[in-house]
Amino acid sequence: MTRLCRWPQPLSWNAFTLAVLLLAGCTKPPFDPSPVVPTTSPLPYSAKVKVSEIGRFEVDPGASLSTDPNLQNHVRRTAATRDPTEWERATVQYLTTRKTFKRVVQEGTADLDLTLRIHLYIDPGLSRDFSHIYIAAISATLSDPQTGRSLMSYSGFGKKAGDSNDDPAMEQALLAAYHDLFGKMEADKRLLSL
Repeated sequence: MTRLCRWPQPLSWNAFTLAVLLLAGCTKPPFDPSPVVPTTSPLPYSAKVKVSEIGRFEVDPGASLSTDPNLQNHVRRTAATRDPTEWERATVQYLTTRKTFKRVVQEGTADLDLTLRIHLYIDPGLSRDFSHIYIAAISATLSDPQTGRSLMSYSGFGKKAGDSNDDPAMEQALLAAYHDLFGKMEADKRLLSL
């Protein structure tokens, strides 16, 4: 009598559960867009979001404290980032919650195209006693989807001190940059005359 090699049921169930949990962890957005207060001055346009560039960079220790405002001049190495489509989904969720635009369109045409460039910088500090500095710089361009002509450009900045590999500190810096960026858009009266 030959015996087939079979896994015990609990072990195969645990392997399946582990695989599902690992895959679910991979679909976590790059940042939590939920802690947002809806705006009191939404823009009367629909927008389609595109993240054209996402970069995560480690800069020279103390570079965030230097007088040179361009952190790009002090990059030591780049770090892996997530797929731009994940950033687009998280940004759409953020904008939908914040209600910056009348409507955020994922498919089809919109009144405006919103193109984002997101740069995340990590300053490891000058000494072990000094905290890491996490900096998020976002530049945005609003353009006409029919002609591609750039209409307005904005930037947002966020900064937070934290420990090494401190994802919550990076997320807080990123959310501060998003708040800064979209706060400037909502307050810009020139946008009402497009």
